[in-house]
Amino acid sequence: MKRNPSKPLVLLLASLAGSANAADLVEVANSAWSYDGTWRAARMTWDADQQLLVQGRAALFPSVSASYGRYDNETTYEDINFEQNYGSEVSTFTLTQPLFRVDAWYGYKEAKSSTNIAQANFEQARQDFVLRVAQGYFGVLRAWDTWVSAKAEEKAIGRQLEQTQERFDVGLVPATDVEEAQATYDLTQVNLIVARQQYEIARDQLETLTGQQWQTLAELQDELPMGGPQPADMSDWIDKAQSTNPNVLAARYNTELTEHTAKRQLGTMLPQVQLVGQYQHSHLSPDDAPATSGSSSNSLYLYDTETKQIGIEVSMPLFQGGGLNSRRKEAYLRADAADYQYQQAVRDITQQTRSAYRTVESDALRVKARAQAIRSTRAALDATQSGYEVGTRNVVDVLNAQRALFAAERDYANARYDYILNSLTLKSTTGDLQQADLAGINQWLSPTATLNLYQPDLEGKSEEMMEENAASNE
Repeated sequence: MKRNPSKPLVLLLASLAGSANAADLVEVANSAWSYDGTWRAARMTWDADQQLLVQGRAALFPSVSASYGRYDNETTYEDINFEQNYGSEVSTFTLTQPLFRVDAWYGYKEAKSSTNIAQANFEQARQDFVLRVAQGYFGVLRAWDTWVSAKAEEKAIGRQLEQTQERFDVGLVPATDVEEAQATYDLTQVNLIVARQQYEIARDQLETLTGQQWQTLAELQDELPMGGPQPADMSDWIDKAQSTNPNVLAARYNTELTEHTAKRQLGTMLPQVQLVGQYQHSHLSPDDAPATSGSSSNSLYLYDTETKQIGIEVSMPLFQGGGLNSRRKEAYLRADAADYQYQQAVRDITQQTRSAYRTVESDALRVKARAQAIRSTRAALDATQSGYEVGTRNVVDVLNAQRALFAAERDYANARYDYILNSLTLKSTTGDLQQADLAGINQWLSPTATLNLYQPDLEGKSEEMMEENAASNE
């Protein structure tokens, strides 16, 4: 499961990137890799969490400490009525090597589990990053398709309004037809305003993700291989998700962590044995030395002393107000809670994988159904317009048929984007979504059809859509 978090996305995908002038999904992902604050924070957090293992292992290794002190001392010997003032310097070096420390051993095991949790969380952050890039890129294309459709619908309804007004002027239709057409046209203008707003918001969100202002983006090809989940067996997806999903792994490692914590708390109640070596040097500087060096009081003045010690220390806490046993009980209860959380995480990911699988499966069918719905609504519009010409249908029927056609086209476009994003979401449930998956989706982009983000050809694209609908009805 471990992957190199510092390996740039461009190194993984550069060979797969297209050479078109328009930016594609890979290029956008490469920019987001080095700019997206959420992803950069996840990488730094992952690097920081690697130090947990070093810290946990440290309690098993030797520790060396040194201290130095300089003091002014005043000593009074009351029996002989003698007072001495002197300075002292003390240098101490201590070496400690644990020999038997149950708590330190399980503290090290805790650190290993914490590092594994950090790795799982990092993998989840990596997958979230891939999804954010895809959502940002296709969010712009989705909003653009909606805007084009809204503009084409506004034009079509506007032309219908003009025709109705002309027919009213010569007395072929009542005034209510004109009012109906005008009301529908007004609604399309509202929808057009909203569509433009959503497009600009999606464009801004992509720039926020990548830190770059894009001029053109490659659009989707017309024909895409949207055949449903592969492998086709749902159980394969569920089995993999239960064993490799990052959130499930994090929950499993958390159960190990809490078990080690419980054993460490038990270890704090057991004897602790360690090897201790110490060297100490003391230097005294008396301010008032005795007059005769042969005096018996010379024994009071040991100006320089060295002390060397080596041995075994055994310690064991006996009673701390009940706190030791309480912490042990707490740790074991939390270990039981973590086990239940892990079991629930497995159940949750099983349900999420089933839902994601069925969603992608439904999306594949929905794309085909939406394509057929466009053909059907075009035929219905043609029939309705013919009926309107001969007087068997009214203008409301025509307006409804036109709106149904544009709605079907928007639904078809949304179904394609939903299939792409939901397919990536399904793969993320197994913990196997990687940057290279963006390169695979990148092959679905058109080498020629591009979107100019700041000067989009809204008029041309909407006219093209209307001509396509008109040609289909001939």
